[in-house]
Amino acid sequence: MNFLHILHDKRTLSISLILFFLALIVYLLSYKGEGKNYNHFVLLADSFLHGRLYLTTNPPWLNELVNINNHFYVPFPPMPAIMLTPFVFLFGASFPQPILSILIAALNVPLCFIVILKFFKNEKLALWISLLYAFGTIQWYHAEVGSSWYIAHIIAMFFLWLSLLELETKRRFYLIGFFISLAFLSREPAIFALFFPLIYLFRKFNFQNLLKYGLGASIGVLISVLYNYLSFGAFYNLGYWLIPNVLNEPWYRFGIVSVNYIPTHLIELFTSLPKFIPTFPYVLPSLNVMAIWFTTPAFLLILKANFNKLLERASLITAIAILFPILIHGSNGFTQFGYRFILDLYPFLLILTASGINNSPKWFVIILIFISILINLWGVLMISFFNIWSL
Repeated sequence: MNFLHILHDKRTLSISLILFFLALIVYLLSYKGEGKNYNHFVLLADSFLHGRLYLTTNPPWLNELVNINNHFYVPFPPMPAIMLTPFVFLFGASFPQPILSILIAALNVPLCFIVILKFFKNEKLALWISLLYAFGTIQWYHAEVGSSWYIAHIIAMFFLWLSLLELETKRRFYLIGFFISLAFLSREPAIFALFFPLIYLFRKFNFQNLLKYGLGASIGVLISVLYNYLSFGAFYNLGYWLIPNVLNEPWYRFGIVSVNYIPTHLIELFTSLPKFIPTFPYVLPSLNVMAIWFTTPAFLLILKANFNKLLERASLITAIAILFPILIHGSNGFTQFGYRFILDLYPFLLILTASGINNSPKWFVIILIFISILINLWGVLMISFFNIWSL
């Protein structure tokens, strides 16, 4: 029995390595450099190495910097800069930020495979879901562009996958909470992923485990509090409110955060389409927003998920919890391919998609996955290779 277990682990490792290198090669081949100048986090990492939390210059190719006494602060959570620090130390401030985005996104794919395998105990299902994730979702485009806004999603997903892997393996509660807190240090809505273990493992949460979970989760939160206080003099991220003229933008007509934005987001999330034109190429990707079912038709399988099971209910509740602060934010995230904010929910949407497949990928499932891959290939080619798109 032990020998069979070892063989199974070796097989899982082999598939994981193949998935990683396949995603890495495709993402690298897709990279055309359009996101490398939006390198807030490389410059912030360089500042960290010089003992500063701010940039000393305001590069003309960057926007959304906060000027406080000629100290230029990056208003985004700092985890991407933290992860870039060793690369900047080794290669300098000219290190291309998208390279880390591509590397982490490629790692996300085998992590997805292993997590889905652990949850559903079905290798074929896990393989199809990981291929869908790698090439049939908007991770592909946003990973290879790797601008500051996009890399934050990629890194947040990385830590969410790690939290789910820990949850389904050794279940060290402090590590589960810690990984989610690191996702929060990249994308703040990810903090609501804390709901998933609380729901899915609620029978396991005695006082000791709850304490461990809370202590682990508090680490990233405390880092965020300290970072924001030292940067902006507040215990929460005040940076976006301090960007010059940001409240004059038309999409912030109710302020940066308001429940008035929810209907608009929901309409964009579910109804926005690409632009159709009467001449070749007839269909143009919109860099404003496109519906999640259009960019990944396989997500329609979520409608078939078994919501009578705890795993699916926990995933749905967590996805809604993460989505809520996104829906009340004024901007929809453009420029982008699809609706990039939905990346924050991807681990839980993919769990629900796997549930909808119901352990046996039928012909229509495979067709939906292949259509999803073709649509995302189209997006990468049109935007990154041919620079053909619409707003």
